[in-house]
Amino acid sequence: MDDTNTLAGSDITTSRAQTQFKTSLWPDNTYTIPMMGAYNVNNALAALLVADTFHIRPAAAQQAIASFVPTENRTEWLTGYRGEAILSDVYNSNPTAARRVLAAFAAVPTKGQRIAVLGDMLELGDQSDALHMSLASELDPATIASVYLNGEHMRALAEVLQEKYPASAVHYYQTDQQPQLIADLTATVSADDQVLLKGSHGIHLEKVLTALEAAPEK
Repeated sequence: MDDTNTLAGSDITTSRAQTQFKTSLWPDNTYTIPMMGAYNVNNALAALLVADTFHIRPAAAQQAIASFVPTENRTEWLTGYRGEAILSDVYNSNPTAARRVLAAFAAVPTKGQRIAVLGDMLELGDQSDALHMSLASELDPATIASVYLNGEHMRALAEVLQEKYPASAVHYYQTDQQPQLIADLTATVSADDQVLLKGSHGIHLEKVLTALEAAPEK
């Protein structure tokens, strides 16, 4: 936001667990959102503007933002059975949200590799393939080492990514091939890796999450 806005955010820092920022309205206060991603600041600023309108004390507004609880499986960090960090966002997806989450995920430090598992974004109409292809702008082998794609429309993205990724780093699976995706992914992930799961609920990437969290039977 620029200085023409009623309320502007500044000094934004983000990590796996939280995003911190200051505002033009109460510049001495630091606000903490318990979620990754600078894109969440605009929503917090809107809440602060409402708080100011209703004369809610800055300290109370600060505490309310800090105590926000994200919806389960909406940009939620979890831990796989190997120790890998999993960013689960498996109940909704659209092009804007997917690009924002990919950008934030790529910026989170990791000792291992970043792996993106993306499922179809459903109900996008005639432009669906083009909108899936647009996610390529946020996928770079320098920051996200490998990509696993699941769903009929993700085929379009897989074809685009072949131009910027090694062939061995792009893995495409039709909707009914998710069990094979799970087998391939779980054979690859290590303890220091970070894994993003992002897709519409109809693709059921929660099954991938369950496989990553559950130790294999001996």
